[in-house]
Formats: sequence, structure tokens, C-alpha cells
Amino acid sequence: MGGDDAVIRGARICYQSTAKSADANLRLIRRLLTSEPKHNTVFEHAVFRFGVKCPLFVARQWHRHRIGSYNEKSLRYCAAERSYYVPQCEPAEREMYVSQLEAAFDAYESLVAAGWRKERARGVLGMAVFTEFIWTVNAWSFMNWLHKRLDKGAQWEHRQYAEAGLSIFCAAMPITGNLFRGQVLAR
Repeated sequence: MGGDDAVIRGARICYQSTAKSADANLRLIRRLLTSEPKHNTVFEHAVFRFGVKCPLFVARQWHRHRIGSYNEKSLRYCAAERSYYVPQCEPAEREMYVSQLEAAFDAYESLVAAGWRKERARGVLGMAVFTEFIWTVNAWSFMNWLHKRLDKGAQWEHRQYAEAGLSIFCAAMPITGNLFRGQVLAR
């Protein structure tokens, strides 16, 4: 919501200025992204809202970034779907992994059928179970998240979401996103 234009409006209001050439806005955003100290508040005027489906272990890492607003599907009130993440691995290891998750779902469904409340029965499910949440975040905070989650040291599964997020960022905010991408790839 807002895109590059929101950043430009936020920056130009300070001086009541207007672009004097076709590439003036590009230069403005480049200067704002690279200056020290950072001029981050103008990037807070552009906002993203994502619908995310990911394994619980990725969601828990994601929520550690207290830089946006989250609303997550509640397994207290909603029945857990038999949907989970399976990593690339050898066939024998995959069979053991899937067998464990299937057994957990069997136990969950049996407990619910026996009258257990979903909020209690969910305790048998593992961290590979998919969850869903809505994440609303401003562009500055989103860049902070991308910077951390695109790092080679970030968990591979989380990095996949960050790479997809970077593509969305560059499409929604082509000036800011592509300048940011250049900075991230340069490190």
C-alpha cells in the first residue's frame, strides 16, 4: 500500500519540493537508502500485508521480528489440517519423518474425537505443521526483516520466504526494492 510514491511523498513534504527531472525520484530514494544516519521514517509510509502459510518453526522465527502486526490461525478454535513441511532428505529418513507426523495427526484426531478440546489436543502436533497468518509491515521494517532473513546464516527454509518476499518487494516498489536488492547482493 503506497509503494515508491508513498516514500517520495513522505520525503518531499519536508522541503515542499517536486521532482525536477525524470530520474529525480530515483536519486532521492537512492540517497535516502544509502545516507548515514539513515532516513528511515519516509519508508514507513509504504505498507505491505502478506498472507503467509509456513511451518510453525518458521513462523516462530518470523514472529521474533516484532516489527509488524500478526494475526495467526488459532489451533485453539480451528481444527488442525493434516498439512506439514517435509524437507529434502533420503527416502528412509523421509519415511521416518512423515510416519512421525502422520502418527501425531492420528493421535490429534483421535483425541478430538474422544472429546478433547482442540486447544489441548494440539499439543501432540510437531513444529513442521503448517500455520497461517497475516503480516502487516511497513517497508522499512520489511527491509530489516529481509536483510536478516536473506543472510547466508539464516535457516534455509526461512530464507526461501525472504527470497519470495524480495521478489514481491521489487515488483510492488520497483525503485526502492531494486536499490535494496543491489545493497543486499553487494554484501
